[in-house]
Amino acid sequence: MHKFLSFIKEFRIPKKDELKKALDSFSKKEFYIFVSILIVASISMFTILNKLNDKFLVDVPVSGGSITEGIIGMPTLVNPVSAISDADKDLVSLVYSGLMRKDPTGNFIPDLAESYTMSGDGLVYTFILKKNVTFHDGKDLTADDVIFTVDKIKDAMIKSPRRTSWDGITVEKVDDRTITFKLKQPYISFLDNMTVGIMPEHIWKNVEDSQWTISPFNTKAIGSGPYKINSVVKNSDGQPEKYTLKRFTDFALGFPHIKNITIISYANEKDLISAIKSGSVDQASGISPKNALDIDSSFVVNTASTPRIFGIFYNSANNKIFADPNVVKAINYALDRQDIVNKVLYGYGTSVQSPIPETIISSNGVVAKGEDSIQKANELLEKSGWTLKEDGVRSKGGITTVTKTKKVGKKTITEKVKVNNGPLTQLAFSLTTGDTPELRQSTEIIKSQLEKIGISVNVQKVYEMGPLNQVIKDREYEALFFGQIINHESDLYSFWHSSQRKAPGLNISMYSNAKVDKILEDAQKTMNRDDRITKYKTLVEEFNKDLPALLIYSPKYLYITSKELNNLNLNTLINGADRFASVYLWYANKDHVWKIFTK
Repeated sequence: MHKFLSFIKEFRIPKKDELKKALDSFSKKEFYIFVSILIVASISMFTILNKLNDKFLVDVPVSGGSITEGIIGMPTLVNPVSAISDADKDLVSLVYSGLMRKDPTGNFIPDLAESYTMSGDGLVYTFILKKNVTFHDGKDLTADDVIFTVDKIKDAMIKSPRRTSWDGITVEKVDDRTITFKLKQPYISFLDNMTVGIMPEHIWKNVEDSQWTISPFNTKAIGSGPYKINSVVKNSDGQPEKYTLKRFTDFALGFPHIKNITIISYANEKDLISAIKSGSVDQASGISPKNALDIDSSFVVNTASTPRIFGIFYNSANNKIFADPNVVKAINYALDRQDIVNKVLYGYGTSVQSPIPETIISSNGVVAKGEDSIQKANELLEKSGWTLKEDGVRSKGGITTVTKTKKVGKKTITEKVKVNNGPLTQLAFSLTTGDTPELRQSTEIIKSQLEKIGISVNVQKVYEMGPLNQVIKDREYEALFFGQIINHESDLYSFWHSSQRKAPGLNISMYSNAKVDKILEDAQKTMNRDDRITKYKTLVEEFNKDLPALLIYSPKYLYITSKELNNLNLNTLINGADRFASVYLWYANKDHVWKIFTK
């Protein structure tokens, strides 16, 4: 130890002339060896330092930057009470705030509200507003604004698309910061109602009902959301086609990172794709799967599960073949769902058999088709007496010739006898759908797949939504290839409870199962989400026993963004506008700093 301390004490950095003398003493070979060792040591040192740097560096948002997004359609009703189109809802989502908001995990968090309480029976909710919350014009946001907004939603003259979700709900002011909502019965989707943007009474109170949808405040809107409208550019027809927004520094949930957001409207997807390719916009929403394949690698294709489920909804009252459970099971076996997803959605979708969308219960994402599926389908049909004919279509009944033997004395005589098996019935049905490329292609693939097991499908197309809606309302179809949108958990009752079999109910398969009815009724009264999920799992089991509909796929939502956009989260997405739920957390600029400096 004494020698080591003496060495340390005597150690010093050599002087320049001493280094030169030492180097001059090297032979040529020794010099090359020394230089090689020095180079290797330097590279090793820099590699280690770089790895250490990467290990301890993290990305942090830097305030500032801007993004430009292209959308399809022109926002003309930037108004949370009346917004109908996707374009309207996009702007509303940016400009307005509700009492509650969904966070990136899908849970509800207070937005304008400071807190809320719910009575034990789920019939009374009391909300307390945060102190000093304001609208973009600096005016205080109070309980009066909340009540004004709800009253306008419920006003029959306004014809708000949100009106039905407020049936049986009354609102009362306790004081300027406290509001009470009273329900006639428990409503599991009530907190969804609380995300509706609150409108400024001081601006809208003098707008007559007849002027509601044409008021200039629908364009130059004022809310309390993360971004406020800075300017609006209109086209030659006076329609707004470009909105420039800047961050609202007094936003209730904190200072948004991105400084400016520009929204540019395009007439159709073709024009929007051109804008992406030309660099006119940084991002775009709702792009079709086919066009997403052509997006340059400098962009990111973000995907999210949607609450849309497409499938075959059959009506056994209009075609008796569906009354045979073996026919329905055989079709279920024969359907290659993943093949449809791959061909129609170019892989941007999920094959499904559950009536509960992934936005409520997550699944493994793929419904496997076994190698023996066709064999199983054929066996079931044979078991039910469906015989494959020369034309490739199965049928049962009609006059058939059978061979019979009988004894006449000591002789056995064989003879052919015609037997009447009842009315001849072909294994065939007509399939009705809407006239969109996705629906048309899907039905043609379904037709091709079912031909393999001897089922004839006649695809009927309805070319406009108006006639199709009437067909659905009257239940005038043998089978319908269509989609359900489960925006809220409470929608499940409308789609599958037996009381909803007739219009205006949405149970288009006319499904009736007492156990499923009870599950849906109980779920409406169950406030604990985990308990509801348990009930839904039982519902899925019952559904798959009965197969009241043959569900096929759920398309993905596609959102094109630049690689510079960070902290995007689409877990909360129910409709396209929900992509902006956490927009205040996005950032377009970032820096790399050591973790210790982020504390």
